[in-house]
Amino acid sequence: MKKIKIYGDSILKGVMYNDELKRYKLFGYRYEKLLENGIEVENNCKMGATIDEGFEIMKATLEDCDKDTVVILEYGGNDCNFNWAEVANNPEGEFLPNTPEERFTETYLKLVEYAREKGAEVAICTLVPIDSERFMNWVTRGLDYNNVLRWLGDINIISRWQEKYSRLSEKVASLANCKLIDLRSVFGNNMGDLLGIDGMHPSAEGHTVLGDIFQKKVLAAI
Repeated sequence: MKKIKIYGDSILKGVMYNDELKRYKLFGYRYEKLLENGIEVENNCKMGATIDEGFEIMKATLEDCDKDTVVILEYGGNDCNFNWAEVANNPEGEFLPNTPEERFTETYLKLVEYAREKGAEVAICTLVPIDSERFMNWVTRGLDYNNVLRWLGDINIISRWQEKYSRLSEKVASLANCKLIDLRSVFGNNMGDLLGIDGMHPSAEGHTVLGDIFQKKVLAAI
């Protein structure tokens, strides 16, 4: 039996913001198409996980695999993020993202190597895009919006910076000769109702689209 083991952050965990409950909840992926094709799915994603934390999760959960196991990786969304409170308090300062670009790439390659040493095939996902305006409004709640904007210089830098980490994921896939699962192009530039109020997590509609495309692309990749 084919086995899929997913390692990533809240996007493939299925996290969404519920406006009525005023909190995050799980959408509840069921992976019907994969199950119908006799594929067992294990989701090891964690909300907020950077690639460093993801590596530790993999070390704790990934045992020796047979040749029918595919590890799917989806990291970068939290790695490219900043401590926005620090930025708001010092808009003239210099800040690094949670995982700087070079270390992100190096660690991603090590993650691929580790999964392969365990006997698994590996595929890497591109990142679902974010909406700069919604994201900015969300992360600056209780902070000085104008200070953060002054540090950025341009609100659209947010989405372009996040896209850069998606490109780094593509680079890792190319360097490591991994199959690429493109989730980014599904959403395109006009995300509309596919993203929630926070501008980074898919809405219920977005997760429905994402789940369907994810399963189709996985089936095509394996």
